[in-house]
Amino acid sequence: MQAGSKRLVRIILKTLLVLLVFNFAFPLLEAVPLQRLSVYNVIFPGRLRLPFGETPELAYNLTLNDVDAMLASHVVSGGKSDQDVSVFLLGDSSIWGTLLTNEETLASQLQQMIHEDGSTSSDSIHVYNLGYPTTSALKDLVILDQAMQYQPDTVIWFVTLNSLIKNAHLDAPVLTNNPEKTNAVIAKYQLGIKPLDTTTYWEKTFINERRNIYDRIHLQLLAPMWASTGIDQYIPAEYTPAARDLEVDMSYADIADQQLRATDLELDILTNFQHRYPDVNVIIVNEPILISAGSNSDIRYNYYYPRWAYDQYRQILSTKMRQMGIKYIDFWDAVPESLFTNSAIHYNVQGVNILVEKLYLQIQKDISN
Repeated sequence: MQAGSKRLVRIILKTLLVLLVFNFAFPLLEAVPLQRLSVYNVIFPGRLRLPFGETPELAYNLTLNDVDAMLASHVVSGGKSDQDVSVFLLGDSSIWGTLLTNEETLASQLQQMIHEDGSTSSDSIHVYNLGYPTTSALKDLVILDQAMQYQPDTVIWFVTLNSLIKNAHLDAPVLTNNPEKTNAVIAKYQLGIKPLDTTTYWEKTFINERRNIYDRIHLQLLAPMWASTGIDQYIPAEYTPAARDLEVDMSYADIADQQLRATDLELDILTNFQHRYPDVNVIIVNEPILISAGSNSDIRYNYYYPRWAYDQYRQILSTKMRQMGIKYIDFWDAVPESLFTNSAIHYNVQGVNILVEKLYLQIQKDISN
């Protein structure tokens, strides 16, 4: 073999060795909070809702798995003065704002109503949209736990039966893709939930983390277009409406005897958070659902819920919140059926306005103190 060829082989072997070392040493960088580095709130304004979306070329947004990076891109991480009063809104895609612009979401509309109120403290109250698609109260708690560093004064937590039923978190990718964070929250709040399987060392190597790294970088590259347009969701002109005519089906969540029990719900997610942070004003809201008047609506309220399960859930939840002394508001029927869009929990801006008016009447004193 000629000297030049030998030299090339040595270069290739050394390069491969460096790449292998980097790949397998990459998990050791886990303690370095690189994902918290962000151009948002520094060069560009923070996002008004957490990153989520599958059409970044149309909406300048994308779904990623890193909760730290999600929060670092959000306006909530921009800082809080001693005079500011922070209100966090938690919940599913109805709070995040599916088929709604940022200005039409519940958080934005509530913020506007507070400022229009004209009270002396209204300018210091800031409402933050920390809702995120998928119905899971544990998902909400993982986001909230990470966001506690931003010192909320009030947490308005929207829940529904699907978010509190046992094992709802198994359908939340942001949790199943973050087992360590999820398990840490389960342990911290002493929840009776089976921990998720943790990731292996191999799964944390660079070659397996490359998509997550790309997504974090991609989110930063989308910042200029987000800042200039404010667009973070592709809203189609047409969509499939939520079902009003329903199946003859009494089943719900493999409960055989049509008897929902408190043990079927993960209510300790709510109560244990309040117990750990007694100085935070927690308001639990049972979110509006579509109440169908179509076929078989005497059996089911909507595609998600048979009447027997949902009625029992409302009774269990209200009783538990009263026993624990946690403020609870039941808005299950606050939005008319005609205002729901593509899901039994998604409503249009008219529905948002109705809900905001009802909500503000109930919480005005709570958030201004």
